[in-house]
Amino acid sequence: MKIHFTFFLSFLASQLCAQSDSIFLKPMASAEVYFEFGKAELDSAALADLDSLFSNFEEDYYCTITAHTDSIGSLAANLALSKRRATAVAAFAKKKGLQEGRLIVEYYGENKPKTFNDTEEHRRLNRRATVELMRPVPATTLEGIVKDPESGAGVEADVIVHGKFFRDSVRSDTTGLFRARVPLGEVVGVDVYAEGFFMESTMLRALPGKMKPVELKLRPAIPGEKVDIPNLYFVGNKAELLPKSEPELPKILRFMKVNPGLIIQIAGHVNFPNRPPVSKNTPEYRLSVARAKLVYDYLISNGISADRLEYQGYGNWEMVYPNAVSETEQAKNRRVEIRVVK
Repeated sequence: MKIHFTFFLSFLASQLCAQSDSIFLKPMASAEVYFEFGKAELDSAALADLDSLFSNFEEDYYCTITAHTDSIGSLAANLALSKRRATAVAAFAKKKGLQEGRLIVEYYGENKPKTFNDTEEHRRLNRRATVELMRPVPATTLEGIVKDPESGAGVEADVIVHGKFFRDSVRSDTTGLFRARVPLGEVVGVDVYAEGFFMESTMLRALPGKMKPVELKLRPAIPGEKVDIPNLYFVGNKAELLPKSEPELPKILRFMKVNPGLIIQIAGHVNFPNRPPVSKNTPEYRLSVARAKLVYDYLISNGISADRLEYQGYGNWEMVYPNAVSETEQAKNRRVEIRVVK
């Protein structure tokens, strides 16, 4: 059995953490167990897997169990079968000392398959129950406000709050105010998206006591305006993202989906300081084009129409630091921008 850490559990957080504003549930370990066709009994392999999982169990843990079936049989029969499977796993968990109030049991029948039901091997993978153990950790409330910097008015926006082991989505109200529960002491990322505006991100640490509300200002995304893609940095002399920058690409994709009427240019730049502007037949210029195309290709491959995109290299013509000395300054020269065309 493979026990692994999980990094997203909003369902359980909403169900169990509602019992108290003072805790947040940190996923510790999880396992999947499988069932024979039409059966709800735990076989020897499933029992061994659960024994291994619950060797990590401690008294203050919470647990969620979700059970499923393949697609053979009626919807009603499969829903009932998944319920029996969930009940069997829950009975095992209780024998291991899990308290009733710390257990959430869900069953979905054939409605949430892990894979297709086209082969016996795939159907076996769908006949499963997923068991996850969580430790309660202290929590606090993060407050923030999203504003238009020009008018000062609040902006209704989608706000994604995330960290190492959690991710949540909230919506700011008409005044721009939002609230989200976050684990105390953790570094928290906040990403904000609203139609008609560039995206914005910030990082902070959730501290004890009343935290000062975080303020995020969204610049209008109108023709002629441009913005650097935050935290999108490249390996020197390559059209290759630094590993820490790879999570930024889905943010660009979300920005384009939130703004379905936007046409943009993706502008690539290189770090070539203390030199005159390069010509278009140089490796430096070609590298700036390749960096822009990397982002372009990602958006195209994820469903953004080519009619909404163009890409262009700018060599070293518009460096943030034309006389860059430090590695920080040089990294900021290796960048990609979003420029609104229409």
